[in-house]
Amino acid sequence: MYFFSFIFLIFQDAIYTPDTASYFNAAIYRYPGYPIFTNILKFIFQDYFDLVTVGIQILFGLIAVHFATKKFTEVFQLNYLSKLVVILILLFPFFNPLYVANNICSEGLSYPLYLLFLTFYLDFLNRFNRKSFILLLISYVLLTLTRGQFIILPIIVLIAYILMVKNSAFKGLHLKKMFLLLLIPFIATVMDKSYHLLKDGAFVSTPFSFISASGSALYVSKATDVQFIETDDDKEIFKDCHAFLTKNNLLLSSKNRATPKDDYKHFHNNVSKLCNYTLHDRGTQCYLDKGYSIVEARIAIEKTSKSIYPILVKNNFKNWLRLYYSNLVHSFKSEFLLFFMVFVLLFSFIKSIVSDNKLYVYLFFLASLILSNALIVAFASHSIIRYVFYNYSLFFLIFVLIIKLIKYGKEA
Repeated sequence: MYFFSFIFLIFQDAIYTPDTASYFNAAIYRYPGYPIFTNILKFIFQDYFDLVTVGIQILFGLIAVHFATKKFTEVFQLNYLSKLVVILILLFPFFNPLYVANNICSEGLSYPLYLLFLTFYLDFLNRFNRKSFILLLISYVLLTLTRGQFIILPIIVLIAYILMVKNSAFKGLHLKKMFLLLLIPFIATVMDKSYHLLKDGAFVSTPFSFISASGSALYVSKATDVQFIETDDDKEIFKDCHAFLTKNNLLLSSKNRATPKDDYKHFHNNVSKLCNYTLHDRGTQCYLDKGYSIVEARIAIEKTSKSIYPILVKNNFKNWLRLYYSNLVHSFKSEFLLFFMVFVLLFSFIKSIVSDNKLYVYLFFLASLILSNALIVAFASHSIIRYVFYNYSLFFLIFVLIIKLIKYGKEA
């Protein structure tokens, strides 16, 4: 399967998307991992960049799939059929519509890194060995510096770790590891800021999080919200963006739609216009017109977004919450699956406290990964497959664990 996947994919062209140029240009709003990777390869291989990059991403991805499958099989004791299903699900992102290895975008690295992160953590949770823990921390830093959406992973890891060693969690080596898990996000953040200090001359985190998140807040906003905004620059930008969105019928209020699902569909189809082409581009241009450099303007519009976001959410909370919920449901494709996953999370958490069966901790860990990523994606943007595909295999593994627990209960 790996061989034929490689042969098929290596003969597919490299895919350039609208995001690709910003990685080549190492734009300030891109996390450092992928721009460094692509620019090194571009410098070394030049005319052969496409072939080499796609080849490396395919090999790295298939290696990660292999090790993740082996670890899933070992820890969850998968039979041959279950193992085959897991491999197929893990290979899915390499093919249509995602083509993560052929796409010159950060998923070419972040997907394999995420699988390695899961592999090292499950190995650590199963054996408590030092090597796996160190590899876990390294893979987390590399992953976070490539895709910032995974910054909170150590919190999930920490909770699952405490549940696994609950009787001795705050003793000796366990306490040291817990401290490192709390510390590692700050280390990754400092590394991100240091990169921007060296490249852009500003010690700041990669600026785009609040610009992206403010898309939903802008979508539900009203023109009268401007009176609650404090600074003149922020007011000017909000007025300009709101007027532009009103003119182009890109607001929630632009049309009375039948259901909240229709409102979300309208938002989902226009997120790039709300965030990238309105708030980001028009806001950046506003600061450039005031004499800011491009780096200063990018940082300033992120600060503006961070400032106006809570105001717009507070003033339009009911509509924002309804939109957020529809966004969250969309990531699961159904309300039933969303509520089922919440139930699994709560049930496994309680059982992990009162039971010594490791399967409950694993179940909690997998459900936490799925829900936390969906919650973050729904907060930061819209629930497209590009942001939520990382955990598709975990749904199947949760199903396998539930079957095992049912059998375990009957045997007991």
